Amino acid sequence: MCAKKEFFSRDSMQKNSKIIMIMAIISVVSVFGYIQYVSVTHLHVSIADSKIVERTNDGTLYNMQLEFKNPSLMILNVGKTDFVISVEDQDLGRCILEPSIIPAMGKTIEKTPFLADNAILDKYNKNDNTPSVKLTGTTKYDFLFASINIPFTYYPTQEEAREFIHGT
Repeated sequence: MCAKKEFFSRDSMQKNSKIIMIMAIISVVSVFGYIQYVSVTHLHVSIADSKIVERTNDGTLYNMQLEFKNPSLMILNVGKTDFVISVEDQDLGRCILEPSIIPAMGKTIEKTPFLADNAILDKYNKNDNTPSVKLTGTTKYDFLFASINIPFTYYPTQEEAREFIHGT
């Protein structure tokens, strides 16, 4: 009987230590994943450059460059990014960026054409006061087993807003 008791107690200790080890690994992975998720939600998006390419009756075509800074330790596989640029809460135009990859703790610049509404642009183009410009959008991140939509908002400085409106 003594040998049997010793066998069962040693076996249950090994099972308990395996369970504790598995739970510890799951906990560490979960905490790491959560920290990375929080980092991703703090993705920084800005207008790196914008130049007017052409002005027609349909609108003003800009050649834009958006900069994405990834604060997380994970390489981000970014799906389509929808964004809107608004001036004084009026939609100036909408655009969709194609999927890209942002390196861990790095940045990438994405080029895209952007068609702006001339009626709204003309309101503020001749005005000496710089209007409030806002870039808002949603970025879709594709992970191994899930997709996450993360909204972002960027308010350019007055100088950046003035350069964007005037196309310089």
